[in-house]
Amino acid sequence: MSQLFLKTKTTGYYMVQNANQLLYSQLFSNAVWTLTNGTLTAGQTDPSAGTEAFTFSATSANATLKQALALTGTANRTLSIYIKRKTGTGDISLSVDGVTFVVTAITGAWVRYSTVLTASGTINPTIKIATSGDEIYIAWAQLEDGPKTTYATNTANRYTVTQITDADYPLNTTRGAAFLDGRFFAMAQNGDIYQSALENAASWSATEFINSQIESDSGVYLAKFNNYIVAFKNWSTEFFYDAANPTGSILAPVQNAAFKVGCASESSVKEMAGTIVWMGQTRDGFGRGIFTLKGTSPDKISNAQIDKILNADSLATVYSWSCNVGSHMLYGLTLVTTGITLVYDFTSGLWSFFTYLESSGGTKTITAISTTGLVTSTAHGYSDGDIVLLASTNSSFNGWHVVTGVSTNSWQCQSTGTAFSGSGTSQKHIENYFPIIASTAANGKQYMQHATSGALYEFSQSVYTDAIGAIAARIRTPKLDNGSTAYKTMSSAELVGDKVSSVALIRYSDDDYVTYSVMKPMDLSVTRSRIRRLGKFRRRAFEVLHVKNALLRLEALEIEESENA
Repeated sequence: MSQLFLKTKTTGYYMVQNANQLLYSQLFSNAVWTLTNGTLTAGQTDPSAGTEAFTFSATSANATLKQALALTGTANRTLSIYIKRKTGTGDISLSVDGVTFVVTAITGAWVRYSTVLTASGTINPTIKIATSGDEIYIAWAQLEDGPKTTYATNTANRYTVTQITDADYPLNTTRGAAFLDGRFFAMAQNGDIYQSALENAASWSATEFINSQIESDSGVYLAKFNNYIVAFKNWSTEFFYDAANPTGSILAPVQNAAFKVGCASESSVKEMAGTIVWMGQTRDGFGRGIFTLKGTSPDKISNAQIDKILNADSLATVYSWSCNVGSHMLYGLTLVTTGITLVYDFTSGLWSFFTYLESSGGTKTITAISTTGLVTSTAHGYSDGDIVLLASTNSSFNGWHVVTGVSTNSWQCQSTGTAFSGSGTSQKHIENYFPIIASTAANGKQYMQHATSGALYEFSQSVYTDAIGAIAARIRTPKLDNGSTAYKTMSSAELVGDKVSSVALIRYSDDDYVTYSVMKPMDLSVTRSRIRRLGKFRRRAFEVLHVKNALLRLEALEIEESENA
């Protein structure tokens, strides 16, 4: 397909890649072109008697003018350019990739010369003058896939975006679009699904649509799953397939595949991990939950605790994103009103909170830190579990810590090292929602868009350092009762996962997350990361908190317990 369909809720666009893949194809003085051993003079007479040509003069042997291009796929690439000799008789060469040069016999008249090479990846289309002092006129360069075609001017972008002006294009569409068997599909807010002409996003017909049929509720999101078009509505979901109908829509409903779970938030939908993830809802009271498609049926992946959070939010502003970290596929859902980001790990099946740390209040003075990480700070005012950033101490202790072991004038951090004495600082930080509003992937890399700056960052690098700072990962388990309301004794709890040079903090609640035990550190670098002597309980839930610029890959929390007589 040579077009890309883009849309807002009220307007459609299509993007086409220009035949010419060179940028600034007639402005050789632009910075995208690299000049070596030569000079350029603009304003020369071009092949059409204009002034767009340049004089290219060699000030040393093997003068070159080239442009670096990162291309996808492997194809026969054709480089073409108008050339006219000005002075000299030395060789003039053209190269598609900047490595393989073809000597071209240049005359004193304008001729469009070309060379062809099978190439892929990053290439450097190049014009080379072999002899110092030789000069040529050049104009209108073009690099294209396949044979040489009519020259097409290109400037700052290889792509052209055009608004769809067809009066039959549906107005007030839902979010989401799909492409199936050569046609683009968009859904109107009443649930009607419209299709474009074959291989042409610019052309739409008022009669080529199909009604979503199971319920009369409004459309929310249109997606593609395998070879199906999926219509998410407020209270129901329907599937359609290409029935090759000769008139009207090519789509027909998939019989017995619809279900009465709708979509509570258009912004919650992510097509990822070979499925679709969304916040579903039913008409049965507060029936919100997170679902994935398992075949053509909804598979609920949220638990009661997550559902409670979903049902309490107004859904006024919702963001969702996905990423793959260390073979762990993550789905992130941010509820801005509540101020939290829920993250589901498809590999481990665990839910966690991702948060962003924001400074809160002034800084406190640190006068000493012992080799075991005991921090002396007069009247610091911190509480167990507070997150602080230490600075101006030393390399053993500068960075993020969770406050434990609190007394009036001291507290414990999670590092050991060279003792510090002086005047360092600590600043309390509070957790806000993870500041990512969207994600995408291209060329094997993941990119995340920052909520505040709008900038796009590569997830595997900047999101952990320059762009955001520390990441706080908070994991809560469901309440554990081992199927009995009797008192039980828990002897130990162990975090299972990759070994990293870091410390996690763990605490537990025996009263439905109302109160917690004090935080206890768990060294993630040792063979067995565990704590002991956890006392009696009936129903217990754990919370794990990790605050570092390091990937956290946890697989399970293993506990040992015995039931009391």
